[in-house]
Amino acid sequence: MKQTFSVVLTFTLLVSIFTVMNGVSAKENSRNVTVLYFNDAHEISPVVNSHGDRGGVARLQTVINKVREENKKTIVTFGGDLGGGTLFGGVFQGYPIVEAFNKMNIDLANFGQHDFDFGSEITKDLVANSDFQWISSNLTDAGGNPFADVPTYKIFNLKGIKVGVIGLTDDMYTTTQDGQVIQQDLISSAEKAVKKMKETRQVDAIVALTQESLEKDKMLLDAIPDIDAVFTEEKAEGQSFIYPHGDQFILAPEGNIGSVIRLDIQKHKNEIELQPEVIEVDHTVEEDEDMKEFADHYQNKLESELGKTIATVETPLLYGEDHQSRYQETNIGNFVADSYRSYYNADIGLMVGGGIRSSVDTGDFTLRDAYTILPFRNKVVLAKVKGETIRAALENGVSNVENLSGRFLQVSKLNYSYDPAKPVGERVTEILINQEPIQLNKEYLVAMPNYMYNGGDGYDFSGSEAIVGEENARTDAEVLIEYAKFLEVIGVKVEGRITVL
Repeated sequence: MKQTFSVVLTFTLLVSIFTVMNGVSAKENSRNVTVLYFNDAHEISPVVNSHGDRGGVARLQTVINKVREENKKTIVTFGGDLGGGTLFGGVFQGYPIVEAFNKMNIDLANFGQHDFDFGSEITKDLVANSDFQWISSNLTDAGGNPFADVPTYKIFNLKGIKVGVIGLTDDMYTTTQDGQVIQQDLISSAEKAVKKMKETRQVDAIVALTQESLEKDKMLLDAIPDIDAVFTEEKAEGQSFIYPHGDQFILAPEGNIGSVIRLDIQKHKNEIELQPEVIEVDHTVEEDEDMKEFADHYQNKLESELGKTIATVETPLLYGEDHQSRYQETNIGNFVADSYRSYYNADIGLMVGGGIRSSVDTGDFTLRDAYTILPFRNKVVLAKVKGETIRAALENGVSNVENLSGRFLQVSKLNYSYDPAKPVGERVTEILINQEPIQLNKEYLVAMPNYMYNGGDGYDFSGSEAIVGEENARTDAEVLIEYAKFLEVIGVKVEGRITVL
């Protein structure tokens, strides 16, 4: 921990600037390029929460305009994740964000795993609707060709400085699995892209846009010294980070467009100087009027579509301030799993706790509430599943509870106990289906998200027969809405379905 904090620079009220000059002093005739980077654009309007009032495309437009005025040689890059994860992202699937980026004239985008939450066909359509370039160095189709025919790298030649950019996306198992996009090895893919880039044209600096962990970013820089800086995914909602790594940098902005990372690249003869800086995108930034009008249009459209009351909440539906749905039974988990099972009159219902994204207080239950709870628009499928596969699924669900993994299972018409202190694969101690011991060779009708059925979060239902596949299934929020209408009064309680030993 001491070593970690010694290299992590946290930005709160002040912005720190770090310079690596390789022993060379700045010269008046130096050439320079500015790279702007942001990611995590699930919301089109500012987000106001415990971390403050931040983000929004109207403020982002103001920041971009100001930097472009200072340096016409500015490259604006987006690191990924513009759909899913929130109510706005779940309803509009990223299309308004692409439209906003078109208006901003951004230059380049990398994929985040959540850009695939609604299936790869939607992702391809987002790419087709983009006036800017997408890249990916490690995502391919099933045949090994670049996903959506995007390039594996991009070189910008701005009056004497050539900047090469690669894009990497990790953790694709956490999004929709439709078999149409394959995650190739991160480092070997990066090595191929960098090698091809350097063979094609001499570059002065190379940067990577990544959606991966800090440890993997460090491994990337160690493996490929030619990469000067990594722009990575957010490491905190309310903080930006600059991590020096030898003569290289790892740069992480805040989530929800809470900040922008600026990297000035100066060339002095044959030497390159890097100057990173954090630009806050908070309430102190004036909103661009035209972009605010655009964002307000979509917010008003969202409000008009989702404000309808469909039921009454008698008992608060609590996801949990400490993410309880990722390690123990919650009443909101029961509510969702019950809706799946009830829709098909299945033997059991299963739901991953990480897919439940919000709590709902007592009072009116609206369409907005349903989409806030389940923003990813997974399809609810029905399958015949053997008892042994169900047991394996429960073991997978508790295999990483110590890290609050989203794979933890909330259940309906099923009871199970687990001991988190036991070895992975041996944690589940008792399973009852409809109050009877599970029969490992028996087939049960199971309602679950297609995300799970298709292998998301490490689940394996490959030997199970789909009775209702995703092509004929309804979305999870729609199923939840129908169940809420049926109940009229929602008074779901914790019943002892899951026992933590």
